[in-house]
Amino acid sequence: MSSEPIVFVNVGWMERYEGISDKDPITGGFGYFRQHAFGHEAWNFAPLRGRVYGYVPRSQRINLRKLGARSGESEVNGVTVVWIARHPSTHVTKIVGWYLDATVRESHWESRRAGGHDVQYQIEAPEDQATLLQRDQRLFDIPTAKSKGNLGQSPVWYGGTDAFRDRALRYVHTGQLTVSSSSPKSSPRNDDPEARKRIELAAVQHAVRYYESDEGGRRHVQSVERDAKGWDLTVTAASLEVLKVEVKGLSGRECVVELTHNEYRAMLSAEHRDQYVVYIVTEADSAQARSHVFRFDRNESTAKRPVWLSPDGRKLRIQPLTAARLSIAG
Repeated sequence: MSSEPIVFVNVGWMERYEGISDKDPITGGFGYFRQHAFGHEAWNFAPLRGRVYGYVPRSQRINLRKLGARSGESEVNGVTVVWIARHPSTHVTKIVGWYLDATVRESHWESRRAGGHDVQYQIEAPEDQATLLQRDQRLFDIPTAKSKGNLGQSPVWYGGTDAFRDRALRYVHTGQLTVSSSSPKSSPRNDDPEARKRIELAAVQHAVRYYESDEGGRRHVQSVERDAKGWDLTVTAASLEVLKVEVKGLSGRECVVELTHNEYRAMLSAEHRDQYVVYIVTEADSAQARSHVFRFDRNESTAKRPVWLSPDGRKLRIQPLTAARLSIAG
């Protein structure tokens, strides 16, 4: 399979890559983003007349010879282009999507996009050959440790080894990672008869269904509700990424919940916060149940003000509360 031409392109992190939007900011470690509001990769998954157009950062030239081009050729067809980006919370670089059957050119071209922006690109592919992964589907880690063959400073990478390229191509063509048979799997209890637990149980089941689905990354879910860890579900991916998910269910639409002391301590803990997910389900016991998912964001956080963001840019307002026990003095 390694004979199939493949190239990896490191871009800024976005949720949808459909253009400039306050609800979908672009983040990344590139110096360009510190001086500009956006990068041209913001349009990488915004179709135009049945095609998608991919931008390669820093005007970097792709070595077409490494993709099978002969001397003098200025483009290569039939290339698999894998888009990778650094997760804003964990700072782990992930596969975020890909183009199949792409054309890769040596030089940059320009396309006029919405808002009058002239966007540069080197890559194009049929719209139906482009796949963008949702945030929780982005499970495939890219090696970035300072070692020969790993991703370095250049935004263009050719996959290092045949073994890695083969593994990436298998992932691209199947759409999911191989799940280890040793990974733990269990479901939260679903036989709680107490009426006051109905909303909580419905919310937990909502979270389990999501993380076990294709959209949620087909992860293994283990209930730890009885273990007093400070979260309800330990969610494990085949990539070994672990999420610690605290689930809160609400009967109404107003998204306001409270954490116990143990939950709040775990949420703020340096040990857990990168993995800690607040998963709120409004109208949990109805057909209109909707999840609101928040994760710790390193880029937005400071030492004194940690920040949890949803994929659409909403921020949790955290208001610490003090509890007390009252009794009659005897």
